[in-house]
Amino acid sequence: MSDNDLDIFLNRSLVQMCTFRMAERLFGVDILDVKEVNENINVTPIYHAPPDVCGYINIRGQILLVVNLHETFGLDRKEKTEQLSGGKIVVFKQSVDEPFGILVDEVCDIVPIDPKRIVDRRSSIGETAEVRELRRISDKMVVGVYPLEKELLLILNARRILGASGKGVKQGDVA
Repeated sequence: MSDNDLDIFLNRSLVQMCTFRMAERLFGVDILDVKEVNENINVTPIYHAPPDVCGYINIRGQILLVVNLHETFGLDRKEKTEQLSGGKIVVFKQSVDEPFGILVDEVCDIVPIDPKRIVDRRSSIGETAEVRELRRISDKMVVGVYPLEKELLLILNARRILGASGKGVKQGDVA
């Protein structure tokens, strides 16, 4: 977690997080970065794209890239067809990056957090090379961990998702 990542939260006394699940894990992004959440959207696959690029969706005439963070984080996932048909898409505002969304298993609640309680979760003791590579990728977009009453919330910086997924792929790169 870099100081710059945490700075986006520290100037506020309370941050509302849009939370969602992927592979039974709880993740969250700043609600100010989220435009909308969509269900049952048809995703048009992009052949020969990196594994974490699902495809494109059309929302009210706007074409958006959809990223699968299951692949980026190396999480267990459902079969791709089942995931695309039953998944939800969190769409980010254009101020975050190029128009894009992420495929998630379940959208949960809006959770208020105190930014002073965000914990740096980095540790590399006993990691394999594969785990170190996943951590290197995730460190680009993970701000830290926030302890909730019953579980931990992994906080993502939405502004770094496209740069970390698909090895920095942007929409124009996969057309």
